[in-house]
Amino acid sequence: MKYTQLGNSGIEVSRICMGCMGFGDPATGQHSWTVREDATREIVKRGLDLGVNFFDPAIAYQGGTSEEYLGRALRDYAKREDVVVATKFLPRTPDEIAEGVSGAEHVSRQLDLSLRHLGMDYIDLYIYHMWDWNTPIGEYLEGLDAAVKAGKVRAVGISNCFA
Repeated sequence: MKYTQLGNSGIEVSRICMGCMGFGDPATGQHSWTVREDATREIVKRGLDLGVNFFDPAIAYQGGTSEEYLGRALRDYAKREDVVVATKFLPRTPDEIAEGVSGAEHVSRQLDLSLRHLGMDYIDLYIYHMWDWNTPIGEYLEGLDAAVKAGKVRAVGISNCFA
């Protein structure tokens, strides 16, 4: 397996990242084609055996079960310091907006839930999954900055957004 640096973060990752959208309980999310935990474990184990150290679930994948399945498999098959886990959060919900939950508070809530799902103390790469036209970017950046300063996140990123 070949490895590379993740941007300028100092984090070394396998050039192949295992996307985890296909992992999770088919009954709890938007996709019926996801694989259950036993198959997830086999796939993760094989990836680790081949040198993959970079895994990418999201809180939104199958109601969080993608994160749960991955977290349990990694606890059984790898040392935490030997793997790089990314995960992603979605925009605030209409209910959160109506309740006045700030973007920073939303980041904190989503991060804590992902950490519980994964059974981990920190995320290596925390990704703002898609643009939120209803929340000032500064609020999300404030939340991400606080997460890094608290030691819950090592690096941050953004996806599915226009440059």
